[in-house]
Amino acid sequence: EFLQANLNHCARAQDLLIQHMAEWQIQVATAAEPYFIPTQSNWAGDVEGSVAVVVPAHGIPLVPQRSGPGFVAVVWGEVTLIGVYFSPNKPLSAFEAYLRSLEPVVRGAAPTQVILMGDLNAKSAAWVSPITDLRGVELENWAAMVGLVLLNQGRANTCVRRQGGSI
Repeated sequence: EFLQANLNHCARAQDLLIQHMAEWQIQVATAAEPYFIPTQSNWAGDVEGSVAVVVPAHGIPLVPQRSGPGFVAVVWGEVTLIGVYFSPNKPLSAFEAYLRSLEPVVRGAAPTQVILMGDLNAKSAAWVSPITDLRGVELENWAAMVGLVLLNQGRANTCVRRQGGSI
């Protein structure tokens, strides 16, 4: 089981993530905008503290590989996990540059299976968002180019706020 959460730098949200991991027997989670990234072997984070990958303390260990602004890549058993976060406040040109910087990380993980998970603040009908924005189009094209396939399931909002939700 996998889980992705945007914690919005909230300590209580981070506590709930850990609690949910235990209750729901989640094997790995990606936390966008964590409150903090503990210096424990079951946590790995990017260089800005904007995204982390976390596994249960007594599970399969994380082996950090690479990190940069908005991404962290770890080996977890026989899989490479890449946790990602990109702010919705940055322009499309910065998003395109970000995806270009991720390409060697994804390609460099070969021949292991790669799972990229996180919050890129991109919308697309491909993952059942009611709208497709320019970031969504860019992300779809980039994912196809680097050989990633979409695994999202369901129609539940992945972001819920007072003004509404999004997928």
